[in-house]
Amino acid sequence: MAKPRILLVDDNQSVRMSLKMILEYNGFEVVAAAGVHEALGLIHSQVFDVLLSDLHMPDAGDGLTVVSAMRHSHPKAITLIFSGYPEMKGAASAILLQADGILTKPLASET
Repeated sequence: MAKPRILLVDDNQSVRMSLKMILEYNGFEVVAAAGVHEALGLIHSQVFDVLLSDLHMPDAGDGLTVVSAMRHSHPKAITLIFSGYPEMKGAASAILLQADGILTKPLASET
């Protein structure tokens, strides 16, 4: 039985590596990307079951760019975004048009 494949996108290396380890420990196959450009390349070249992306990232684009690309290339994939900005809860209705869910940082881990 194949493990569900997750594309994890976050510009913060410690967050990215911690989440990757936690998700792999819990039975997922995780491919990590450090930013929007890298994530877009992976979305167009590989198949994923889930996208877990930070919303706010430096450089061109943001998490919504990644979510939109995932929705276009892999419409059945579950898309989740997370943010360290608490006011994101207020913008949830607009974002949920593209994403399946919103998580706020810091993300708690229970191993």
